[in-house]
Amino acid sequence: ASIDVDVYCTSLEHNDRAMTESATNGMCKILCKKGTDEIVGATIVASRAGELINEVTLAMKHGIGLCGIGRNIYSYPTTGEAFMGCGLQFINARWKRLDD
Repeated sequence: ASIDVDVYCTSLEHNDRAMTESATNGMCKILCKKGTDEIVGATIVASRAGELINEVTLAMKHGIGLCGIGRNIYSYPTTGEAFMGCGLQFINARWKRLDD
């Protein structure tokens, strides 16, 4: 059975750790159940993808949504900040505009 999802994607092109390591080719994509922050899948294309996937699997196992990932405090610079970027996309999409 398929489910409808929202997709949040961050390129490593502007990630400071990736730039420091000359490894800016890649991206982190998180799939959430449509209209929620419930993570149902992820794709990571990066030189250190095996190290990065742990954060997403931990969040999925313990019911931590993408909003929680976006509000987490990350050390700097880390490639994992790409997940924070996906979380901030989720959070920012729900902000009320002042002119509405």
